[in-house]
Amino acid sequence: MSDTAAEPGSERVYRDLRQEILRLVLKPGEDLDESFVSSRFAVSRTPVREALIRLTAEGLVTSTRGRGARVAPLSIGDLRAFFEALDILQRSVTRLAAHRRQESDLERIEAFMLAFEEGARALKSEIVADVNYDFHSAIADAARSSFLAASYRRSLVEGLRIGYVSFSEHEGLDERLETHLAATMKDHREMFAAIAGRDPDAAERLAGQHVELFRNRIAGTILSTDLTRRISAVSPQS
Repeated sequence: MSDTAAEPGSERVYRDLRQEILRLVLKPGEDLDESFVSSRFAVSRTPVREALIRLTAEGLVTSTRGRGARVAPLSIGDLRAFFEALDILQRSVTRLAAHRRQESDLERIEAFMLAFEEGARALKSEIVADVNYDFHSAIADAARSSFLAASYRRSLVEGLRIGYVSFSEHEGLDERLETHLAATMKDHREMFAAIAGRDPDAAERLAGQHVELFRNRIAGTILSTDLTRRISAVSPQS
């Protein structure tokens, strides 16, 4: 029996829907009818509901009485608020990680850092996006602050959707993307060194610098492509 066949239904539904939402296969505002999803995955409604509850907790799905579940909206107008929150959360989490990290944390952070570099060198946007989340999520674990980490991860998930649009726009073609990824790898190594060296001031400064790098990448994409139109076109109008 394959791993997929042995996997619990709710986990498979959650994983596949999550990937499709993050990669905009399922568009912001798109309905997630329980009956349709149940039929698609050949499962009952119970695992579908469980998966939708998890996705709602991550901010990827919204649910309202009378309208059911739908993919959470993604608006270009929310970018300023998103980056404000990400900056505060990332600096705080990375600072705490430098204080509280253990050797096992460093092993996980470094492993994801190296996996990111492998994907970046191959210009594989899916690997880059997923492993970048894992890298920062491992830093959140090292901070040992569950409430702060939960808020931070929710911002990271939103950043995945925003970043995927940006990276996929020029995958394998844009010299600026290669420059951005090289700068990201440099940031990751410096953040890792600050956390490993228990230098919270440097860790916080570098974390803020890293947010600014992402912000600049998104701003550059908005100015040079039809990113605004692409996001607006798939977001609900009401």
